[in-house]
Amino acid sequence: MKKLISSLLIVSFTSSVTLLPVMADSLPDLGDSAQTTLSRQQEQALGDSIMSQIRMSRDVVDDVEIKDYLNRLGGKLVAASPDPRQRFEFFIVSDPTLNAFALPGGYIGVHTGLIFTAQSESELAAVLGHEIAHVTQRHLSRSIEKNQNVMLLGLAVLAAGLLASRSNSGQITEAAIAGSQALTIQGQLNFTREHEYEADRIGIQILAAAGFDPRAMPVFFGRMEKTNRLYDNNAPEYLRTHPLDSARIAESQNRSAAYPYKQYAENPEFHLMREKLRAKDGSAVAQIRYFESAINDRRFNLEAASYYGLATALFRDHQFQKAHQAVVQARKTLSHPLLESLDAQISLALGNKDEAVRQYLAALGKYPNHYGLHYGLIQCRLAQHQPTEAIKLAQQQIAARTSNGDFYALLAEAYAQQGQESAQQQAQAEYYYRQGLLDEAIIQLQMAAHAKNNDFYRQSAIEARLKNLQEEQELVKKKGS
Repeated sequence: MKKLISSLLIVSFTSSVTLLPVMADSLPDLGDSAQTTLSRQQEQALGDSIMSQIRMSRDVVDDVEIKDYLNRLGGKLVAASPDPRQRFEFFIVSDPTLNAFALPGGYIGVHTGLIFTAQSESELAAVLGHEIAHVTQRHLSRSIEKNQNVMLLGLAVLAAGLLASRSNSGQITEAAIAGSQALTIQGQLNFTREHEYEADRIGIQILAAAGFDPRAMPVFFGRMEKTNRLYDNNAPEYLRTHPLDSARIAESQNRSAAYPYKQYAENPEFHLMREKLRAKDGSAVAQIRYFESAINDRRFNLEAASYYGLATALFRDHQFQKAHQAVVQARKTLSHPLLESLDAQISLALGNKDEAVRQYLAALGKYPNHYGLHYGLIQCRLAQHQPTEAIKLAQQQIAARTSNGDFYALLAEAYAQQGQESAQQQAQAEYYYRQGLLDEAIIQLQMAAHAKNNDFYRQSAIEARLKNLQEEQELVKKKGS
């Protein structure tokens, strides 16, 4: 099986043929292709292997505040799902197409194009709820079991396609993703209707149980169907992998109508995040023009979000004073930690490190648990060359959070400022581990274990953690076999 996945694939796209090496050597060996049972352990091992490759793609959005928002939103939905103990991770791919997808092991990706299309948090939650249902109902595993060759090849090419963007070869990326989806659809044809209806039904239940508007699902379906008409025969990717017809829309409308009608308060954070994503997409100058036009013509869902998007685009373009003025305008109608975080980043960019620290501390007094504020404050301490304070703050956040990989990266940087090489490598190992890069984490710990200046306690901790990860590495190999 692994030999089949690792071989060169010939992928056809826009009348051209590309030889693409599938970067799937690390995919677990799932045994004979005739095997009909895919265990949860094998499914998790497969997802972990694919995701460790996808994380290396620069198309994956690596903004700590955006990641935190999406995973908090996803976490609320998972808690209301049929299997709340299933591990999930949500991530965003910078891609204008209207698409979302689930990978084995609870990894769910959303394209920026889909987020731009959604008009409310409930609509985005509807898509996530649908994808969560695909995972909890094990639709991916059942599809893989039906046609393991086709599905595994499709998943492998998807990972390789995202990675190919690192070489700036847009055609290779598009070819890989197009080929992946074609292969996946081929393997799913016999199950599409059953799976989609079930994911819709459970997704609506998840929405309602998590406190979101269950009617958002048919509303978003309707918007996608209208978009589909504009695409003629080139439908959005989401509609290719999740076929939509009038019967399915009607079914979701009937199911959502069974819930009592009520007004749902809109979360401004969704609009702020959406405009931040838009501001970081493409040319900063083009986005400045977009937001200025939207504000002048009053084309927005939330005025403060448009000013926040404008401030983010101006910040990208190093127009820091204008960015600050845009934040001031946003504050006139909204108080939010994201506005305070951006304004502190502006002060830091202007060289006002002490002022930035003051702003972060003041904001944390009002929003003590905000991920981005804590992250930014540690960055400020590092910019001030105060590694001892940065280490203390990073360790506090690591102890307080389960999703703490970003803080391990800051901790490694702080130890580097102090010249503590083995401590830096130890923290870097924990960051790699949380990125799914088990082999790289082990290498860092092996280097740390050979440092000559370790005291007894650090050496013991490094060796114990190294042994733990090596045992996990062996277990992963066994589960995949």
